[in-house]
Amino acid sequence: ARQKHTAVLSRIRDIVLTPDFNPYASAASIINVCAADLTTKGFSKLLQTPNIEDHTALYWAIVNNQREVVAALAAFISECSPACSSELRLACMATSDHASFTQLKLADIDAKGEVLRRSLGCPPDEIEVHEVKMSNSRQFVVSFRIRKFQRRLRIMHKLNYEFVADGVWRRFLV
Repeated sequence: ARQKHTAVLSRIRDIVLTPDFNPYASAASIINVCAADLTTKGFSKLLQTPNIEDHTALYWAIVNNQREVVAALAAFISECSPACSSELRLACMATSDHASFTQLKLADIDAKGEVLRRSLGCPPDEIEVHEVKMSNSRQFVVSFRIRKFQRRLRIMHKLNYEFVADGVWRRFLV
């Protein structure tokens, strides 16, 4: 069992630490083979442990901008531990990667606000971050799409949103 664990970790390490991982070899299929070698719980735990240069596999996939790998690895984590979630937030901030921040559902969601949104039949709120790189400054524009905004604000008295832009995590309260 220990030998399988070591072999799987070695394969995952090779994928996430190679920024230009061979596009002809599907990372997803290699990850699926790795997952089959361990128990579901064991593979999830391996992915959430900072065992690759003191970081998790997902951290490195985000930092190395490996979207396919991020999606493939995330599929095997049913619930992210608080420590892993915190590290992934840091990776998204370090790379200004709002897309991964959203995909991995790293934003703190207000439970009461979420229940209200669903009870009103609203689809999930959308936040888009557009970074504008100018010669000497970096600016960004954030677009919010919040269905039934006024009704929700009247009931809740505040709405809370998080996003990543310009290398910084930001919280937006209305």
